[in-house]
Amino acid sequence: MKTLYARVEYGKVTLQEKELPAPGPGQLLLKANYSTMSPGTEQALMGEHIVPLPTSVGYSMCATVIEVGPEVDEFEVGDVVVTTGEHAQYLIMDALNCTPAPKNVDKAQAAFWNLGHTGLYAVRQADIKMGEACVVQGQGFVGAMTAQMARLAGACPVIITCHHDNKLEASKAVGGIDYAINTKTDPEGLEKLLEELQLEVPVFFEATGQRSALLQAANLVGERGRVIMISQVHGQDMPPIDDPLMQKGASLIGTYVNSRPFALRRADLEITGVWPPVLNTKLRRFKSLMGNTVDEDIRVFLNMLAYGRLDITPLISHRFNYKQMTEAYEMVWKGDRSLTAGLIEWDD
Repeated sequence: MKTLYARVEYGKVTLQEKELPAPGPGQLLLKANYSTMSPGTEQALMGEHIVPLPTSVGYSMCATVIEVGPEVDEFEVGDVVVTTGEHAQYLIMDALNCTPAPKNVDKAQAAFWNLGHTGLYAVRQADIKMGEACVVQGQGFVGAMTAQMARLAGACPVIITCHHDNKLEASKAVGGIDYAINTKTDPEGLEKLLEELQLEVPVFFEATGQRSALLQAANLVGERGRVIMISQVHGQDMPPIDDPLMQKGASLIGTYVNSRPFALRRADLEITGVWPPVLNTKLRRFKSLMGNTVDEDIRVFLNMLAYGRLDITPLISHRFNYKQMTEAYEMVWKGDRSLTAGLIEWDD
């Protein structure tokens, strides 16, 4: 069968057609429902800073299984999954790279799983205690998700900062934000707020994409606090944060999601009518939630959506039909600040 997919050359994305084979052993044929855009990562991709061009683009999708390959018994036709698939109408994916979605989840929101679980992992790394205050610097989609996950983990109050009023307002619309400060129009606003509240903040999340924010975090974080570094930045020198962190006994913690396994599979000893128990070598998805894998956090994020603990609709800044792919990525390439979370709709 043929499929349309998004192909990136330097500074430009177009829709191209290619042939798909039938799914092989351990594979699924998926029909795309929604896929999402990550402006920062994909602008770097378009500029050939990640992998050589040309290549495909896109890495966060919600899709429906339409054919199951041999040796797959975890999924059936009609199941909804999320996966790191490219922007495409149809795609072949390894079943291991697909996470099942709850039947009642909103597919459009589920498509943002890749950025959603990034914020969740940052909160896991911070090990927030009930009632601890936190500051989230930067309100791009990952920063906004970090603030929401911190709220759900019991952070109080939740303070967000950003240079853009539209991003602050979108985050506030999701709910649970106690204070929002535009650090461009009010550069000293955060310091003044903390002084007014007589608050020592134990947890700072840096999600600005600017290394300079780390210096403010290091200077303001409380004793034995934690500065959580979320954004990856290239070409910027690290500010002098060692002294303030050292003097306060504070920690700098990284949150790269691929620093842990994507998924675990388990094999179990079973009593099969004879003794002793024997090992069933057929591996099954590890379904317990211990926070040790990406797959677990994806399922947590999807459940938050499905059970109404989280509604990220206000964060979706743009919706595009897949036929508008080129125009959508022109906004990415130009660095249009209004595009914070783009959704590609694949259903005609």
